[in-house]
Amino acid sequence: MSSPTPSPAGHTPEGGVLVGSDGARRKLVVFEDPQCPFCRQFEDATGDLLRREISSGSVSVEYRMRSFLGPESVRANNALALAAEAGHFDQLRRELFAHQPAEQTGGFTTDELVELGRRAGLTGPEFVSGVQQGRHADWVVEREEAFLAQDPDGTPQAQLDGEWVDAQVLYDPEALGALVRG
Repeated sequence: MSSPTPSPAGHTPEGGVLVGSDGARRKLVVFEDPQCPFCRQFEDATGDLLRREISSGSVSVEYRMRSFLGPESVRANNALALAAEAGHFDQLRRELFAHQPAEQTGGFTTDELVELGRRAGLTGPEFVSGVQQGRHADWVVEREEAFLAQDPDGTPQAQLDGEWVDAQVLYDPEALGALVRG
């Protein structure tokens, strides 16, 4: 058996991307697929709340990006890995959800991802060539296998300080805010 592909820069040892301070009082681990319409609803409902709580130091969020919805998700997560290397993960993540194609329709093409990256401030040749070449696609596929074992029920799912969060709370800004501040 071959050894695992090394994680791209900007990732935790578990393969996620930490947004916020490693020293935050609470840690939320979120499993998302960039093509999942429920994940977009989660971002729409509580994304701003989480960014405020991250800014205040109440919580850090480690995003573990799934790719079970097909090659579109693999391409998008490759772009997100490149964005994490450049320090623009959350900016690109938000662009992906704002311009999310319908599941398994061939969306998140290379050209679309380069354009969404540009909107997120990723204009350098490393990002563009990495998207075009699928630089981290093998790693994305490997991480999906690991994340499936950690999150067998699909996305979005979250753990706060190691405890699973009721999925309905993820869509309720008041309940989620109270939980992460609790």
